[in-house]
Formats: sequence, structure tokens, C-alpha cells
Amino acid sequence: DNLDPKVAVPAFINVNDGTCEGITYHDMPAFTVQFHPEACAGPKDTEELFGRFIQMMRDYKEKEGASCR
Repeated sequence: DNLDPKVAVPAFINVNDGTCEGITYHDMPAFTVQFHPEACAGPKDTEELFGRFIQMMRDYKEKEGASCR
């Protein structure tokens, strides 16, 4: 109820109680989850989260010229 939609939007909503379990931010390369994505029911249910995180790191590395080992 207190999330400013100009800043972020809910990414995951708990189907049992309607609580927010994840947020995607508009103005920064960040997102959150309030659960263990590796422990979901199906083997690929949240695989997209890991791919998304890896892509964010790659984009940062390209943009900032950072070295990752």
C-alpha cells in the first residue's frame, strides 16, 4: 500500500495472503524477492530471476568497464 508506483512495482504477490513478495525498481538495476527462488515447486519456475540477475551484472560490467572474476 505504501509503494510509490513511480519508483517501483510489485513483482510477486503471495497467492495465499496477498502480501508483496517481490519488487522491481524503475530507476535502478535492482529487484527483490521475499522467498527462496531456488526452492520453488517447479525446477524452472523462477529460473528467469537468475538469468535476469546475471544479465544485470553483465550490463553493469559493460557500462562501467568493471572487471569481474
